This record gives sequence, structure tokens and C-alpha cells, in this order.
Amino acid sequence: MHLVELHPKNYRRLRTLSAAAGEIHLSIAAVIEGMAEGAIHVDDVEQPTLAVLDGPEGTYLLADAELSPDAAQAMADHLDDWVYLHITGTEPVPSALPNAYLLRHPRLVFSLPLDVSPPQALPAGYRIVREAANFGHRVFFGEQEVSRCLPDFVLGNRAEIGVWTHADHRRRGLASHALRATLLAASAAGVCHMGWHCHASNRGSIALARSVGAGEPISTTAFSASLPAENCGDLTTGEWLSLARHFLAGRDEIVWLGFHAACALACAGETDLALDAIDRLVDDRWHGSPSWLVHNWALADLVKHPRMLAAVARLEKQKAPPG
Repeated sequence: MHLVELHPKNYRRLRTLSAAAGEIHLSIAAVIEGMAEGAIHVDDVEQPTLAVLDGPEGTYLLADAELSPDAAQAMADHLDDWVYLHITGTEPVPSALPNAYLLRHPRLVFSLPLDVSPPQALPAGYRIVREAANFGHRVFFGEQEVSRCLPDFVLGNRAEIGVWTHADHRRRGLASHALRATLLAASAAGVCHMGWHCHASNRGSIALARSVGAGEPISTTAFSASLPAENCGDLTTGEWLSLARHFLAGRDEIVWLGFHAACALACAGETDLALDAIDRLVDDRWHGSPSWLVHNWALADLVKHPRMLAAVARLEKQKAPPG
């Protein structure tokens, strides 16, 4: 058994198979309805019972029953090692995953209210600008964008949004201001349902969702050989070290796992060990970009360290065109 690519004109054949998952993950519906770029592979182009949907927010497993051994093998053969795989039903058996280093990522999906109170005034020096093309908002400090709340998807009267704030400008109410302004603008634009996805470990994101009156979230699961968090403070030192050991155990087989090990070690405060992992990445001629080291949130405290500067310089030299 192997999975075959479904032609976009036939994506709507998945409406029944994807109905329940599409109510939770708007990106599934957006790809199927042709509102977002993606690709779909299925077990049967006429009557699919298993589909792997690649979309802007990751990859989704759609199945109407537990995977057979043949289907599990087809999944493992199809998926890339670096996949971020959202599970929309029964969790797959380990043999369906492309490598042994994928971890379970608990996630939450909130439904945000649209009838929120207006945002309070921004602190001095900040200004907010609404997107011309949609209801999203960006916050600036001078000419620097420091926070934003933008739609990930809009499909009919449904939307999903995401929020980001620069680390140097957090705890000043910027995300709350942008979120409330965006929710009010979305309501005025006719949006009736607003989704909000985050890692179950992301306490800041959860608190922000609840601050505008979001109810109890739906729990979902993803699998990935990456960090199940988005901030160093989201996990304990012990949890970061456990993640680091997990990724270090696999880097001889999959070189880039050393990058995630370095990130976990940095979050655990193990600076020298994190830099050791980065040095080995460069020595192993890692395919990653120098910008991945310079701009990754988990490595922010190491960016100016002499060993990091030297590693970035060596990586830049490796990536430079010959001549």
C-alpha cells in the first residue's frame, strides 16, 4: 500500500472524512476548500479512508478507523522526519511515525468570544495599526513592530488568529490590546467563530485567551521531533534536560536533532553543553541556516556569547558560495 496525491479538484471528496477535524482545525477546511495552499495524499482517490493533509500549520492525519499495519507503513514511508503531525482521531501506532524521536505535543484549542470590552490605552511610545487587508492589528514602538495579532485563516464566518510579542516588550499589555482590537474588528467584519491554538505548556497564551473570557479548551495532540514549548519558562529545568537527552540520543542518526538538543539545554541554563551541541552541528555540516541560531527564541541568551559568534561565523563560511 502507498499513498497517492489527490488532485486539488477532488479535495472536496474529503469533506466527510475531515468534517469533525475541520471543526477544530480551520486550516484543514481552508486547504480542502481551496482557501489555503496545501497538498493531500490518500489511500484511495475515489473513496479515501486515510488522508495526510499538508497545510500551512503542519500536517494532519485524517482516518476513519485505526490504521492497519499496511496503512501504518504507508504513513511512515510518506512522512518526513521533521513533520509536525496533528492527530485528528485515534493516535497512530509508533510504526506509523517516520522516526523514533517524535514526541507527543499536547495542545489546546480555544474558542474566543467576540464581544469583548475595548482595549485599554497603550503605554506611551506605542501605536497600533490595523491591517488594510483584514481585521488584524500590529503594535509599533517607533518604527519597530513589537507585537501583533493577525488571522492565520479566514473561511466564511470562521477565523483563527495568532499573537506574538517581542521578548523585550512583554508584560506591558500589548498582546492584550492587539487581541481585543482584533476581536472587535473581526466581529464587525462578520466573523462568528474565532479559534486560538497553542501548546498546552504555553501559560502566557492560555492566560491571554482566558483574559478575554475564553471557555474551556479542546485538547488535541501532535507529534514532532521538536520542542513542545515556545518559551523557556514553559517547562521545568528537569523537563528541558529530559528533552535534551532525548534529542542527543538521536543526533547520530538524525543530525538536526542536535539543534533541538541545544535549544533544550539553553533553556535549562546549561550554556556550555548547549554550545557544545551547536559546535557539533557545525562540525557535522548541519544543513541549517545561521539565522536559525541567531534568531531562535530558545538561544536568545547565547547570541552574543563568543563561542556562538564563532560557530555562526563558521556556519556562514560553510554556506558561502564557492569562489
